[in-house]
Amino acid sequence: MKKAIFTLLILFAFGKCFAQGTGYSLPLPEKWKSETIPFPIGFAPSIPYQGIEELRFTPGWGDATSNEYWTYTFLWFVDGSPQVNAGLLNTYLTSYFDGLYHSNNKSSPDSTGFTKTAIEKVAAVTGDQETYSGKISTLNFLTKKPILLFTTIHIQNYTNAKASALFFEISPKPYKNPVWQELDSIVQGFQIQQ
Repeated sequence: MKKAIFTLLILFAFGKCFAQGTGYSLPLPEKWKSETIPFPIGFAPSIPYQGIEELRFTPGWGDATSNEYWTYTFLWFVDGSPQVNAGLLNTYLTSYFDGLYHSNNKSSPDSTGFTKTAIEKVAAVTGDQETYSGKISTLNFLTKKPILLFTTIHIQNYTNAKASALFFEISPKPYKNPVWQELDSIVQGFQIQQ
């Protein structure tokens, strides 16, 4: 009987780890919120990847008085090793943030192109194949007012898993603010399950 229970526990654990077929683990700090969206992303269908988007929101993400306001990270865990460069990231992030605004403000005009991005390749951070940094000027769907977001983007390819991880760290706070250390810890805690 003990052997049967142990076997069921092992099967349950495996099911929990691989139920979504993600093949990775991404930290979720205490009090942070998460969301998972499959590709194609409904509000940004022009981003051509196959895979999954996972978001991690700081506890103060929606609180305008918090140092963590609009501070979050998201992972695109996608099939293969897609081409990534600053031009594509600018295009994808423009589509993403235009679509994000409209998906949360159904009554707003159908205008697009209000998001402006300035992403550029920088020296690769340890563990990254490539690293990018830049700014995203868009509309805050919570207030319907302009917001300037800073971003660091980490590109990591995993040939054994036949997948790539694109990490986006986002905050309106300058890079020296402590919130960036929190975002870095999420990226650094990412693990491929072998």
